Amino acid sequence: MISALNPFNPFGFELNSATNLIQIGRRPLEGGPRRYEQQVDTQYFGTGLVGTFEGAGRTWFWDVNGMYSKNKADQTNYGSYNLYNINLALGDPSGCAAVAGCVPLDIFSGAGSITPEMLRWIQPVVRDRSQNELSLFTANLSSELFQLPGGAVSFAGGYEYRKYEGSYQPDPLTVAGRYNGVPSLPTAGSYDVNEAYLELNIPIFANSALGDKLDLNIAGRYSDYSTFGGEFTPKYGLRWQVTDEFVLRTSYAEGFRAPTIGELFGSAARADLQLSDPCSIGLGGTAPRGSAANCATLGVPAGYQQANQQISVTTGGNEQLDPERSRSFSAGFVFSPGFASDASWSDRLDLEVTFYRHHVDGAIQAINAQTQLDLCVDTLDALYCDGIGRASTGGINAFNNRLTNLGSIKTDGWDVDLFWTLPQTAFGRFKLSWQNTLVGRYEALGAAGQRQPQGPGIEVVDSAIPEWTSNAVLDWSLGNWTASWTARHISKLTEQCGDAVEFAVCFDPTVGTNRLDAITYHDAQVGYRVDWLKGLQLIAGLNNVFDKDPPICLSCSLNGYDASTYDIPGGRFWYARVDLKF
Repeated sequence: MISALNPFNPFGFELNSATNLIQIGRRPLEGGPRRYEQQVDTQYFGTGLVGTFEGAGRTWFWDVNGMYSKNKADQTNYGSYNLYNINLALGDPSGCAAVAGCVPLDIFSGAGSITPEMLRWIQPVVRDRSQNELSLFTANLSSELFQLPGGAVSFAGGYEYRKYEGSYQPDPLTVAGRYNGVPSLPTAGSYDVNEAYLELNIPIFANSALGDKLDLNIAGRYSDYSTFGGEFTPKYGLRWQVTDEFVLRTSYAEGFRAPTIGELFGSAARADLQLSDPCSIGLGGTAPRGSAANCATLGVPAGYQQANQQISVTTGGNEQLDPERSRSFSAGFVFSPGFASDASWSDRLDLEVTFYRHHVDGAIQAINAQTQLDLCVDTLDALYCDGIGRASTGGINAFNNRLTNLGSIKTDGWDVDLFWTLPQTAFGRFKLSWQNTLVGRYEALGAAGQRQPQGPGIEVVDSAIPEWTSNAVLDWSLGNWTASWTARHISKLTEQCGDAVEFAVCFDPTVGTNRLDAITYHDAQVGYRVDWLKGLQLIAGLNNVFDKDPPICLSCSLNGYDASTYDIPGGRFWYARVDLKF
């Protein structure tokens, strides 16, 4: 509410959202950019014992290990605003005068009208704290059990205990809902897990007419979570050494992933996302994308136009989450040609090609907010609509998009990797690795079976699955010096232009799609190993050497780029660190 008595109100009457005010906006440039500072302190303590003993006519190898780590983060946010103080400064001047420090706020007079005194009243410093802890104990035992014609049957087994703890304490201003950023509440949680595993490696044959060696690997793990109970997951693998140069391998595994501390206990928070309402007429008055009948059922009047595409969406953890369960299959080969071993131009060359197929049930994700909105309008299904509320005008005034267990994800593709080690020379030793992932299929289904829009080569509101990602690393070493150069490639993507289809920024307005061009980032690093202290190495590096900006993304929220796929704009940065191993 802006009081009629506010000295900077040019209209002379009260502006109130209940009667005559739809929306008013002012970008307070006088307050400078939003700035975040974070200090993270990490503690790690680990110890272990290893040994052997003789028993039952064989040698047994054992180890026990303990570890504790703690991560504490303090985040300070500058450039945000106190909504309560803004309302007070826009209201009746007498009410403002009764509060120490309050001065009336001028949002109507253009750039420079917000004075330093006004900023001091409306611009707070917000401080949040979070902490995560992990306690770990493991015990392992291995040995050879007995001999077969193909070799010894080897055994490994063990026990592992882990305890996870996490907490988050937002600024009191955030808890009170007076902060214009993401409101959230304090939260804390913990869980522990006991696991036991057993693994057998069984040689089927060796030095046979069928090849040099064939091994069968059988493994199983039982996991008992304090939050979910127990689960057994098996794994089976075959490794066939056909010749010295050629290996075939395949595996099948079942997986179980429990929700993390953040996924279970993450505080309810708000994200202001850029969403296009299917029930709204277009910017040029074009008809809504959604069904008129369905929009009417949702309470949206004919001719409704979305006033603001930035919608407040509630996100956060969910204590009702179930674990993810998965099935994975892989098959491939390793080729290490003899002509590239101990040659004048090569010490070793390995080509690895693997086909993979994964099927995940109950994947832990928040359904894409735009997808949730579209499916609500398309289907009227309560699964999508229950979390979305609308005002009497038809506008969205509530949007719940917390984590849930989705229906399923099916994906397959190829990993193609090349590793080449060159001979030692007077100029040092060079190593080249080139790792590639090519996604052939990615299919996600919602809990009710509806196909989600994600797929290979598609960008959907801050989330992408590139068809091809590639990392090439050239390593060099000479004496105490090391260096590396890394190239990271992301193939092109396509997305829907949405309401931006009418603007020149849309790559192909005839079909309403935009193209995000392929991009390659380059990183460099150099290191020096110090002689006077064993285990000490000094390292410095530069990421995104050529300072490449990410491609513009029309469907992405707020910042116009996909931060989960690309480096941030102006993302070149340097770092230095000291590694000490003892």
